[in-house]
Amino acid sequence: MLRRVVAGLLVLVMLGSAVMPAMASPEVTRTHVKLILRENSRTSTVVEVNGVLISLKSNENLTKANLEIKDLKTGEKYAFKYKVSENNGKYTVEVYSKGKIVNKYDSKYNPLDSNVTKNLLSENSKKIAKNGLLSYSYWWDGVKFVRGYGVKYPHPDYEYYQIEAWETAYIGGNQLIHYHISDAASQVIAQLAPAAAGAAIGAYVGGVVGAVAGAVLGVILSGSTSYVLLDEKGSIWFWYAKKWGWTIVPVPPYIQHLPMYFRIAAYTLWDSLGTGNP
Repeated sequence: MLRRVVAGLLVLVMLGSAVMPAMASPEVTRTHVKLILRENSRTSTVVEVNGVLISLKSNENLTKANLEIKDLKTGEKYAFKYKVSENNGKYTVEVYSKGKIVNKYDSKYNPLDSNVTKNLLSENSKKIAKNGLLSYSYWWDGVKFVRGYGVKYPHPDYEYYQIEAWETAYIGGNQLIHYHISDAASQVIAQLAPAAAGAAIGAYVGGVVGAVAGAVLGVILSGSTSYVLLDEKGSIWFWYAKKWGWTIVPVPPYIQHLPMYFRIAAYTLWDSLGTGNP
């Protein structure tokens, strides 16, 4: 059942976008996010994002690991265990919570290996499609977007909003917050193992709830359908709804009070608003 839910989330990525009528362009809010990479070795990754501590501890041969996501202010935490087996260059990954398996999938690479994310995203960030339509702009959620040639995935127009790659900033749309992670912070995230990278992005939303939402992406990224997070400027964009509500996610406790829309780069994790994809 869980694998079907994840598959359903991936299908959302392929659905057509709903273009909304152009409205007065919202303002850009520049902000600062505290991201500290405390440790990043072959077997240990510890990163703090706005008071959320994400720790991934693996054994020497990267076949077992514990992922803990903790709110340093409240003490609230979630814990996941990973078991990875390899056969002829292919990996089977099992994810556990509270002693029960919550997901099992096959992967082309080991999601506990930090070099995987770094190499995958670094290579993908250099690749820009040469086929298809020329780049063009359009309005979605009341925000001016670009897509097409030279654009890795649809996102707000850098030039129109005068956002620099090195800035952390967000735009308030009709229903969503359109969030840009600075290129420096994005590169730090790109160094993390997939299991920790998704959690680090989700932590930007705030608290453990956001981190767990990012952990959903960490699961998807570790599959054979992995795709780029970094855009053409080496930054990461993500979107979440202004409105929160109870929604189903494929990680414990499965039903949580979260933003009713959540998308990171080319992945829509859920869409309870029926907003669609940009």
